[in-house]
Amino acid sequence: MNTNSEDTNMTDKDIEKLANKIADIIFKRQEEYDAQFQIDMDQLSSNNIIYTYNTSGHKDLIKDLEQQLKENIENEDYKQAAIIAAKIKDLKNK
Repeated sequence: MNTNSEDTNMTDKDIEKLANKIADIIFKRQEEYDAQFQIDMDQLSSNNIIYTYNTSGHKDLIKDLEQQLKENIENEDYKQAAIIAAKIKDLKNK
């Protein structure tokens, strides 16, 4: 079987068109992933689950948690305050 090489060659315009379609697919998927990530983070937040990123040091994290602890006590959310207090204790013992 003989294939005609002229039929398989892509022009610069064809390559650009294909590249744009691929880029569109990638951007669309990233938007979907970002939207799902936001939904997941909102669910964690609504369930009073604290998620911390490892980008800050223990000292900064403890400071932030102590502020959250204070706010929870002021709001009489003692269940959440106990969770945060345990996290602070754990971090201080590390």
